[in-house]
Amino acid sequence: MRKAMAMIELIFAIVIMAVAVMTIPSMMNIAGNATKGMTIDEDVMSRMAGWTIDKFQARWDANYDIANSGPLWIGGECTRGANNVWFRANPSSVIQCDDQNRSAAYDGTAPGDGNTSKGIEQLNGGSETVSITPTGGGSPYSVTATYSVAYVNSSISVSGNTATATWTLGSSANMNPSPSGTSNLKRVVTQFSSPADELDVSTTLTFFKSNKGN
Repeated sequence: MRKAMAMIELIFAIVIMAVAVMTIPSMMNIAGNATKGMTIDEDVMSRMAGWTIDKFQARWDANYDIANSGPLWIGGECTRGANNVWFRANPSSVIQCDDQNRSAAYDGTAPGDGNTSKGIEQLNGGSETVSITPTGGGSPYSVTATYSVAYVNSSISVSGNTATATWTLGSSANMNPSPSGTSNLKRVVTQFSSPADELDVSTTLTFFKSNKGN
C-alpha cells in the first residue's frame, strides 16, 4: 500500500513540475513586459516634462512687446511712476509700461489658436498629439496633450516677517481651478493621456508664468 501511495505522490510531483516548467516562459515574458513598460513609461514621462518646459519658453501674450520704441503694453502692474510715465512694479525695471493698452484678446477663458508666438495663453482650450519614440528605439507612441491657461491670484499676504502666496495647481479632474481676474501670473496646465491605451500614462503637469521682471 505504501508503494502505491509513493507512486501516486511521484506522479503528482511530476505533473506539478511539468506545469511549473511550462509556465516559466510565460512568467518571464510577463516580467519582461512589465520591466519594459516601466522603462518606457519613465522615458515618456521624461519627454513630457521636456515638452512642458519647451512650452514654458513662450512669450507672455500678444502685446508683451515694445513696438516702435513705445512702452510695454501690459496691465495690472504699471504702478510705479507719475505724470503719465509709468514703469513696472519691479523696482529694477527701467522699461515704461502702458496699463491702458493691455491685450483685450485674452480674458482668462477664451480659447486660443495654438500659436504660442502670440502668447502662452494661445494654448488655452487646445490639444495636440505628441509622438514619442522610446530612447531604445521601436515604434513611436502617441500621447495627447490638452491645455488650460488662466490668470491666477498673485497677491501676497504679509504677517510679521512671513509672506505667503497661494497658487492652486490644476488636475485632470479640474484643469482650471479658482481663476482670478487678471494678474501678473498665469497658470498653465497640461494633461497628458494615451488615447489608444498604448501606455499606462495619465498625468497632469502645472507651471506658473509671471510677466514681472526687467
